[in-house]
Amino acid sequence: MTVDGGLRLTASTEPESLEKVQALLERLWLQHDDVVLPDRIRFETAVIEIAGNIIRHATDGEPIAFELAVVAQPGRLQAEFRDEGKRADVDLDAAQLPSPLAESGRGLALALAAVHELSYRREGSTNHWRIVRWRMDP
Repeated sequence: MTVDGGLRLTASTEPESLEKVQALLERLWLQHDDVVLPDRIRFETAVIEIAGNIIRHATDGEPIAFELAVVAQPGRLQAEFRDEGKRADVDLDAAQLPSPLAESGRGLALALAAVHELSYRREGSTNHWRIVRWRMDP
């Protein structure tokens, strides 16, 4: 992972891990109380949505480990996920909100709308997700 000087989490693709992701973000905000609320909310939205997608779609039922690294730097917030689950079948350029009555399918569109950069790549057997939100001035 390319995130240096930040916080890291290794968790399992189980629903309870979303709470661990949230706790990691709370620790980040405690260390960086100068991050303005709109940046926090948008960054958290993207991180939680991607974590949820990994938890729901990266496995065939058996939990696997995923890693998350987050950092707050002057001018930017960044998160990187890694897992060795199934290849994500995503087209970030085509992601859009579904109809208001749809019960799922909003995650990627919400994440894309909340941050400045969202990327996915597969290297060998590893999925890599990168999220970047440019920070507003406090």
